[in-house]
Parts: sequence; structure tokens; C-alpha cells
Amino acid sequence: MAARAQRYTAVAIVLHWAIAISVLFMLPLGFVMHLRAEHGDASQALFDAYQLHKSIGLTVLALTLVRLAWRLMNPPPPLPDHMPAWERFAARATHWGFYVLTIALPLSGWLYVSAGWSIHDDAPLPVPTHYFGLFEVPALLGLTQASADVRASAAEAAFTAHWLLAYAAIALAALHVAAALKHHFFDRDETLAHMVPGMQAPFETEPPPKDLARSLVLGAGFSVIAIALFAALFAVSDLAAAPQARETQSSFEIVEEAPAAPPQDAALAAPDQPAAPTQPGQPSAWTVDPRASSIRFAYVYEEETGESRFNGRFTRWRADIRFDPENLDASTVLVRIETGSAQTGVAAHDGALPTAAWFDSGSHPVAEFRATRIRARGANQYEARGDLSIKGRTRQVDLPFTLSITGGRASMSGSVTIDRRQFDIGAGAAGDELISSDIEISVRVEASRAS
Repeated sequence: MAARAQRYTAVAIVLHWAIAISVLFMLPLGFVMHLRAEHGDASQALFDAYQLHKSIGLTVLALTLVRLAWRLMNPPPPLPDHMPAWERFAARATHWGFYVLTIALPLSGWLYVSAGWSIHDDAPLPVPTHYFGLFEVPALLGLTQASADVRASAAEAAFTAHWLLAYAAIALAALHVAAALKHHFFDRDETLAHMVPGMQAPFETEPPPKDLARSLVLGAGFSVIAIALFAALFAVSDLAAAPQARETQSSFEIVEEAPAAPPQDAALAAPDQPAAPTQPGQPSAWTVDPRASSIRFAYVYEEETGESRFNGRFTRWRADIRFDPENLDASTVLVRIETGSAQTGVAAHDGALPTAAWFDSGSHPVAEFRATRIRARGANQYEARGDLSIKGRTRQVDLPFTLSITGGRASMSGSVTIDRRQFDIGAGAAGDELISSDIEISVRVEASRAS
């Protein structure tokens, strides 16, 4: 009777290759993501890749636990009789080392994202983990409620462990593959045939007997693995594009004469034109000081465990201001903002803001506020009622502000809260339910009277 090699069960084989292929996919993806983040990439593609990386990592953790349970219920084939004791020990140590790594790697990554802290920016990054977009994964150890110092330390330690474990996995995988090839081609035993479907051991003269149930499990299992792999590759295909670096320098905020009827989405003019002179009988024109002026926004990131406040700003905008406190009916304000210049300092948020779900900067590059009436509300207190247009949607808002004018210098500050969903900003996007609907917009302008 021909000698036959013993083999792992079909379930064990499918689990083995599902975990192995996942890890082989995750390792280069992780290194690419880290390098892109280190170089300031804030693209939506990188954000999506991180979510995919986390989801697959948690899947590896679950599959490893299932694989361990299956191994306890279904002992693996015995090692070849000819193997010396040291080699048997090395083989068992390698197998158990893989179990440790495929549990510790996802756990260290889970701990890192639970800290809600970016080691690249050394700043809070409370981005939730959505398991393939199906549900939110809870944070470990209640880290979301810890102090900033604790979260920063936990993130640093977890990331360092994750990084070192990744290199350990590469080394152990290389050793494992080399040993399997050595057993097949040099020792000519059944070690490799244990785990490769349809492979014959070198000493076998006939193929393994057909087993319908085994074939169905293997066929279904490897079909799912193949589909998942192609889906994952497709999901990260955008990451192959050139990285989108964060902009760190602000353009000058300037004042220009507004055209009679500017198109809503026209590009902003170059920041080198002086304010138009004031015509007789008209309110004074004012030139904005770019170093002391800003348009900022603030929102709240809401989680079950608490809230975090984030602040951002627009780095490119212009304002045409014609103002005279003695002639408010003729006073006008037109502010136009490049939506693509929004920055928060959080890479994931900055990468998402220009996308179609949020500001849609490609189709609507400019937001506009045009005052239709300015009224006095008290000493140095005013209110500008006007039309705010974002993403092609226009809503009327009232902007209360304080203003003091000393000689030819004016200082203004005001704030207003808007409902972003009225402008279709972020509706239905990833993270929409976690970011407050109310957005506080604050404006500070230092200006001098145009000559």
C-alpha cells in the first residue's frame, strides 16, 4: 500500500492561509501608511487605508483565536519521525510564536488607536475605528477618558510595540518559509504537504484520495480569501497616487474690490492687488492686515466616553470691506473663502475636509458671505445680516460683531454658529454622527483705512 502523508483539516488549512495572506497584505500596507503619514499625507485615501488596516487587523485577531480553538479540538499531524529534537523544538516554537504575534500585533494596534493620539503630529487624534464600516469598535482600557499625557505615552508605547512586532513577524515568516522549503526539497518529507491543498509529499506516488466535503470547504474558503484580497487591493489602489501633503503656510488674506456679480465658484484672485480707492460719498474701503486677521471654525467630536473640541482655520480668503459707522445703509462686506484651505492640524480630518462628502472643494472651491444689512446694536456693537453660501447652498445668517476704530485703524471680532447639515457638509460621511452639527465660526479682522 502506498505511503500517504497526513494533512491538516480543511478548516485549519483555510484559517492558516487566511491569516497568512492577511498578514502579508498588512505588513507592506502598514509601512506605506506610516511613511505617507510621516511625510504629511492627509489624503482621504490614507484615511481609508488606516480604517481598512484596522479592520483587517481585528479580523486577524478573531481568526487567530478561532484557529487556536480549532487546533485544541483537532490536533495537527505529527512531525516527521526523522526530525531531531532541536528541530522539533524550533518548529513548535515557530508555530506558537506566530500565534503570539498574530494576537499581539492586532492588540498593540488596537491599543494605539484607542489612545486617540497621533505620534506623527503629537496631538489628539480621536478617530473611531469602524469595522469595515459596519459598527464602531470600542476603545481599550478606557483610554479615551485618560489625560493627554497618559494617552500620548500609551500611543507611543503601543506604536513602538506594533512596529517591533511587525519586524518580528517578517523575520519569523522568512524562517518559516525557508524551513518549509528545506523540508520539501532537501528532507523530502511531508511537512509542506501538510498545509498546501493538493500537494503531494515527495515520497507519495499517488495523489491524495478525493474527499467531497474537504474539497467543498477548501473551495469555499479559498474563494472567500481571493474575493477579500481583491477587494482589499482595490480599496487601497488610490494610495498608489502621489501623496497629498498638508499645507503649512497661510496665504495672505487681502482686500479687493468685489466684481459686480462674481460667480459662486470662481477661483480667488492672486493676493497682490491693492484695495480699490474709496469713491466720494461712499463708505471707506479697508485693507485687511493678514498677520492679525483670521477666520476660524470649531467643532466638537462627540463619543460615548466624552467630547473633544477641535479648532481649525481657513488659510486663504479675501474680504472686500466698505464700512462707515455713520453710513451703515451703504456699508458692504463681501468675504470669499477657499474651502480647500481648511486646516485643523489633524491629518485625518484635513484629508477628509476637501472631499465631496464635506466641502467638495473640487466642485465648490469658494464659500461666500455677502452682507445685505448692517445694524448698530450698541456702543461698538453691530450685527451683519447676510447670505452665506457653501457647496451651492445659501442660508441667511446674522453675524454679531464688535468693532472699534481708532484713527485709520479698525479692529473687529465676531462669531456665529451654523448648522453644517443645512449646507450638506458631511451628511452621511464617515464620522458624520460623531462630529457636532453646530459649527462655530469666529472672525477676527485688523484693517487699515485705504488711502
